[in-house]
Amino acid sequence: MTPIELSNLYQTLRTRVSIHSPNGCAEISLPLPSDFSDELAFYRLVIWGYALVNEAAKIPLAFLTNLPPLKADSSLRNEMSTLRTYVAHNLDISKKRDQKTYAFVHRWFKEACGRGSPDSAAHYGDCCIYLASRLQEALTGAIDACDLLDDPEDGPRLVADLRGRIDLSWEAHRFDPIVAECAARLGNLGLDLLAIRSKHLDKWRRVLAEADENERERVLKQRIEADLLEAIGDILPRTVREDLQRVAASADATVAALLLLREARRIGSMTLPQIIEFVSSQVLERGSSEGGVEPVDAR
Repeated sequence: MTPIELSNLYQTLRTRVSIHSPNGCAEISLPLPSDFSDELAFYRLVIWGYALVNEAAKIPLAFLTNLPPLKADSSLRNEMSTLRTYVAHNLDISKKRDQKTYAFVHRWFKEACGRGSPDSAAHYGDCCIYLASRLQEALTGAIDACDLLDDPEDGPRLVADLRGRIDLSWEAHRFDPIVAECAARLGNLGLDLLAIRSKHLDKWRRVLAEADENERERVLKQRIEADLLEAIGDILPRTVREDLQRVAASADATVAALLLLREARRIGSMTLPQIIEFVSSQVLERGSSEGGVEPVDAR
């Protein structure tokens, strides 16, 4: 397997997928190495492979490799993510997560070139060949599975499934207007909306994929509002935080959250702390008339 052969395989996959979904596979602008001979070539192959598996062809590759004849699991995606973390990030051996990354990569090196810590161009060349064969297997399996998309019986159903997954795999920026709208309604207390989007992106995509077609917008906004409420709760002043705790202690937590969301929608000009104070006063007033409210430990 050479870099050119690997590139040609991806172009073949792009062509086959584009017949059924024109935007299914994106171009990979990152260069492959000119050959598989040394450490730099290995690093370039890892970055290219990550772009292939986790970005440019993420949805169709995962979908097609899970069909016959390959019927693969998600191990290649996890493998590429871990290798890319190793070659592109500054890892801290004192952190457990980074320790797991190191452990995985050194086991991978041992399998690929016979040494847990490669120290020569020949070792890295063997790692390149090993990784290229893994990518080749996935691409070949996906191309073979494209025959199923052309099948007169099962093809229409599979194509509809693939298109649905591609259409619902929103680019990250498509969530931003919805997040901004929800944050404005709740009262944005200086939240880093991009950081929140990055943290919850995969979960929001799952919400889209699993929701009923006619309910997607409502369910997505509900999920985003809940995640924003959690983020806002972490930065509220202590007095407002105590009010929120009293509301939660006076009613089921879900009911309390729904009260806050309802008031946020109804009184769009109020900030979330003002809404919490309003709802808290209503709950406390009702609790007093019914015999008092249990004290809350606000530590």
